[in-house]
Amino acid sequence: MYDHLSDLAQRLGRHMAEHSPKGLPTHFDDALLEAFPSETRKTLGTALAELEADGLVTLSHVLGPHLPRVRTTVELFIASDPAITGHDPVEDSVVLARLLLEKPELGGNAAKLEEAAGWERRRFNPAFALLIPCVHDGRVRKSLQDNYPTMGVLLADEDLVQLRRYVQRNSG
Repeated sequence: MYDHLSDLAQRLGRHMAEHSPKGLPTHFDDALLEAFPSETRKTLGTALAELEADGLVTLSHVLGPHLPRVRTTVELFIASDPAITGHDPVEDSVVLARLLLEKPELGGNAAKLEEAAGWERRRFNPAFALLIPCVHDGRVRKSLQDNYPTMGVLLADEDLVQLRRYVQRNSG
């Protein structure tokens, strides 16, 4: 992950990314104490604060002797997936953006875009999440579900321009 993070922060980040089976932001709680039995609340709290400082997690502090509630972010997958899964979400997002530029209708249904990519969900979701900011908020399908970052995006011309620019910025 990030070399400037402590060893514990790196191990904690990797653990949370590996235990996010759909590649979506996931909540973690005091179960992290069980996953890292040789660590204290204090050392884990400090490591979580490091991850939060880099935008890899968000923390909601609770009263009492517990760890803060933790929610992973897409940035955690960007940082850790090349080492964990062997896939780079940024490179994968460029592939998805190109698919959407070729066939914008695929964007309307995340499952169809996932199928067109031919990837498992754990690889697909972080890459798809990176593209959502390219689409005007009013055209991002919002629904309560936990399979995809969104059920789909309805692409207008200005969104296609943003996707083209995204590809230009992120192509190696």
